[in-house]
Amino acid sequence: MAKKPPALQVVGKNYRDLLGEIGNSFPSFHASEAAIAHTVLDNPELVATMNISQLALASSTSVASVVRFSKAVGFKGYPEFRMALVSELSRLAHTGIETSELDGGITVNDSAADVIRKIAQADARAIQSTAERLDVASFTATIDAWEKAKIVGVFGVASGAYVAMDLQLKLNRLGKNSVAWKDAHMALTSIALLGKGDVLVAISHSGTTVDVVDVMTEFKARGVKIILITNTLRSPSTAIADLVLYTSARETTFRSGATASRIAQLTVVDCLCVALAQRNWSATKSALDLSREAIGSRTGKKVHDEGMHASSTPTRSRGGNK
Repeated sequence: MAKKPPALQVVGKNYRDLLGEIGNSFPSFHASEAAIAHTVLDNPELVATMNISQLALASSTSVASVVRFSKAVGFKGYPEFRMALVSELSRLAHTGIETSELDGGITVNDSAADVIRKIAQADARAIQSTAERLDVASFTATIDAWEKAKIVGVFGVASGAYVAMDLQLKLNRLGKNSVAWKDAHMALTSIALLGKGDVLVAISHSGTTVDVVDVMTEFKARGVKIILITNTLRSPSTAIADLVLYTSARETTFRSGATASRIAQLTVVDCLCVALAQRNWSATKSALDLSREAIGSRTGKKVHDEGMHASSTPTRSRGGNK
């Protein structure tokens, strides 16, 4: 069963994008949860001052629904959720970011400077909030599974396919057998490559993509351990996965499949691969040295170095210096 992320610990600087996570989770909310989410996103400053009964009244739901909503977004109950919301608003106020600006994303009236500023802000925030959201226990368990596996399969479609290819490349350079697929038919026809003890890493921002769900289901039936990198707390994919690593990135009207979501996924990939390399550094360094040597001539590095070495050596005529 997929492990839910721990409730937010409001200590020091906190980069969890709570409002963004609520907005991204709408497809997984029940009707009452969606009503509460709308109320929170419409006026988070006001909700931060409400007790549980007031929020239930404002959202035309019940106290029990508010408790369920709080748990659905990763908290033990409403007090923890409200504390996280207050912390989020306080941090946004400190950084000068308007919550309405975050919710609206890029608008048709934004200037070129506004577009640059908002996208850079969203991409930087995706890295910070993803690092905050990563569950260390699930992260460590993923590295353990990779170490034991003979082959690590990776699957993603559309923008997730680029992340899958990046992960495969990194694992191969570390000396780990890995294969990546960006099409469900290619993955399913290669299903015999992975068996019990091996790992499949699935990448899906929403966790609802049919191809991802189908591939995860088939590989899990063969005893393959399923690890999911996703942005959504509840989805068909999280119900299948053995381990879930959560990202935190917003997608808006103009930015569906945005770079921010890909950057968040790549951040998780980078952290995992460095942690894996750290486990056996001597073997990892040998593998990296071999790959650097193999591609050296393709980059022109060896030729360049040899040329520089030759030109830096002074020549002397047989008759001595003149």
